[in-house]
Amino acid sequence: MIDGRYAPAHALTFAGQDATLAGDIMTRDIVSVLPEMTVHQIAVLLGQWHISAVPVQDSGLLVGVVGEAELNHFQELGTVITLAEAAKAPGRRAADIMSAKVATVWEETPLVEIAKTFLTEHIKRVMVMRGAKLVGIVARADIVRALAARPAGASRPVSGEDDMIRYKVIETLLDIPGTSPWSTSVKVSNGIVDLGGAVEDEAAREPSRVAIEKLPKVVEVRDCRAALQPY
Repeated sequence: MIDGRYAPAHALTFAGQDATLAGDIMTRDIVSVLPEMTVHQIAVLLGQWHISAVPVQDSGLLVGVVGEAELNHFQELGTVITLAEAAKAPGRRAADIMSAKVATVWEETPLVEIAKTFLTEHIKRVMVMRGAKLVGIVARADIVRALAARPAGASRPVSGEDDMIRYKVIETLLDIPGTSPWSTSVKVSNGIVDLGGAVEDEAAREPSRVAIEKLPKVVEVRDCRAALQPY
C-alpha cells in the first residue's frame, strides 16, 4: 500500500459489518498535474479547487504527488519558503518537488485498512488504482463522512448539533490507536454520547472517553464498550 506498491485487499471487518471499499466512497473527479507544471501553477490550482494535494501523472502513469507540504518545504536557494512565496517562485516544476512516495490502494481495499494506514503512516490520503490507472482518491475526511452518515431509516437526532458531535466523535476514534469506529456504535442525543460495541485495546478505552468528553457541545459520555475478543 505504501511507496507506490499495490497491496491486496484484506477483508478486515468488525462486529459482523460488511466492509465498505475504497471504490464506494472515492473521489472520482481527479485534479492532476503534469511533471512540467510550474510551482506557481500548482499553488494556484490548489487554491482554486480548495484541495491540499494533487497527483502527478506522466503519460497516464502516476509518478508522484505534490501537496502543501512539498510546496511549503521545498528549497529555493537553500531557504525553506512559504506556500504564498512558492506561488511566485520561478523555474521550479512538479517533477522537482513532488514526493515519489505515494500511498496506493485498490478499489477493493476496505476502508478499515485505509484508516489504519492513515494512522500508522501519518498520511491523509491514498490514491486508488485500477491496475496501473489512477481512478480515484480517498481522503481521511471521506472515511469520516462515510462512517458518520446515519443509516437509512434511522431517526433524526434530537438536537441539531448532535450530527456534528457524532462526526467529531468518529473523527476522534480514528485518531486513537486501539479504538475503531467500525467496532463502536455511536449515538448522540442532546449532547449525550452513548458508546457501544467494542474497543480493540482495553488501554485505549479511558483516553478515548476523555478525548470525547472534551469535544465541544458534549454533555456526557456513557461508555458501554467491551474489549474486542480475538478470534
